[in-house]
Amino acid sequence: MFALTALLTQLTLVLVHRSRNKLRSRPGPRALHTGLCLVGIAAGWLAIGRPEITWDDVPLVLLSGLLVTVEAADAAVKLGAPRWADKALCLLCGAAAATWMAPGWIPWAQ
Repeated sequence: MFALTALLTQLTLVLVHRSRNKLRSRPGPRALHTGLCLVGIAAGWLAIGRPEITWDDVPLVLLSGLLVTVEAADAAVKLGAPRWADKALCLLCGAAAATWMAPGWIPWAQ
């Protein structure tokens, strides 16, 4: 599943970042990353055919597509990724998180 692969990759990025840098007491501005993640989730939802949204899917999509993705984008910036990498990460991983709502493993194969 695309969402599981994206989630594991993001968690690896966050763990690498945290092992190299100590945690800050105040988080940086993350409004742009949050907005891009929400756009990515909406785009992914449209791409997989607008499946019905159930309350079972919403926490998983928001956890993996928003909270973890914003943290991974922040880690990418801090680890010295190119200037566009954090924005691409938000859009792509947000879209990948929307596949948690898909009825099967690969939404286009049905």
